[in-house]
Amino acid sequence: MKKAQLLIILTLFALTIYSCSPKKSNDQNQTANPTVTPTTESNTQNQNTAAQSDEESTMAQYCVYTANEEDDTVSVIDMKTKTIKNVDVWDGPHNVQATPDGKFVYVVENMGKSITAIDTATNEMVNSIDVGVGPSHIIFSPDSKVAYVTVAEMLEEEEDAMGNMEEEEYGNVYVINLDTGNIDKKIKVGYMPHGLRMTPDNKYIFVANNDSDNVSIIDTAANTVTKTVDVGKKPVQVAPTPDGKYVLVTLTGDNSVAVIDTATMKVTKTIPVGKTPIQIYATPDSKFAYVTNSGSNNISVIDIAAMSVITNIDAGAKPHGVVISKDGKNVFVTNTDDNSVTVVDTATNKVMGTLTSGQGPNGITIIE
Repeated sequence: MKKAQLLIILTLFALTIYSCSPKKSNDQNQTANPTVTPTTESNTQNQNTAAQSDEESTMAQYCVYTANEEDDTVSVIDMKTKTIKNVDVWDGPHNVQATPDGKFVYVVENMGKSITAIDTATNEMVNSIDVGVGPSHIIFSPDSKVAYVTVAEMLEEEEDAMGNMEEEEYGNVYVINLDTGNIDKKIKVGYMPHGLRMTPDNKYIFVANNDSDNVSIIDTAANTVTKTVDVGKKPVQVAPTPDGKYVLVTLTGDNSVAVIDTATMKVTKTIPVGKTPIQIYATPDSKFAYVTNSGSNNISVIDIAAMSVITNIDAGAKPHGVVISKDGKNVFVTNTDDNSVTVVDTATNKVMGTLTSGQGPNGITIIE
């Protein structure tokens, strides 16, 4: 059978597990086989696969975590044990991110106004830190001791020149000591900050300010904004290339990706992609970037050297989060309206299969 057809259909089973959350009953938390829907064959559930395919062998190295906003869970899809565990968390889990040491996955709960740690050894919720209104995304210092969280806040109502009452918005990046849970500093950035990532040399953090149409650049040594770059309409996420040359920015309002040259800290190119681009991730070799297009239900693949899209890959309904394995072989994309994760083989840019997740998956991260 051809490699493209060697796609797995794993047998579903359910085992009762105990919930680690104080707010939900135990019967909502289950362990089951990940459902992998083939893309070149009919979807026949509960069919055993006699031999392990190359795709299954590759994916078996990963543990995939998705933040599921609609059922307030984090799905832990363990490809090694072939189980899914839904971990109950607080309200509105939007983003998930593994710490660099791999010991924890932190969940950003937009409605719960907190960040919550999941111990990756047990996949249980172990700690929550209150951060206030509007947290969106999280990243970490290289030693996993400090978290940086984008937080959108609102000032009190103020009267404008015409006598109308308006709320003035602003945004911060919170610098949080994970040992103490203290917010050590609030770095003021643009309006409605959303995605953020650190450069490969760990010297800077780029922050996408959705309502300011710009990107804030934070010096991590001083934890201050050193520059603000106008990028285009409604930036959502940033993706520094591993070689340090560029930072790519998704522009939801322009259906494009802006390219910031880190040598000049200026936008040097804008690349058209699909409709409503959300998340973006660069491959480890800095050759390609994968963009989730929520409005066109596909994934744009950008050739970074050519600064153009080379192909579009069909995904599920409203693709949102994206992450790439450290070896660069697999791309994982959450499909918010399909309750699923699309898995792409980067060698062929073909869909290998689809994993089942919780309801309304957004953010995604992997432990290897």
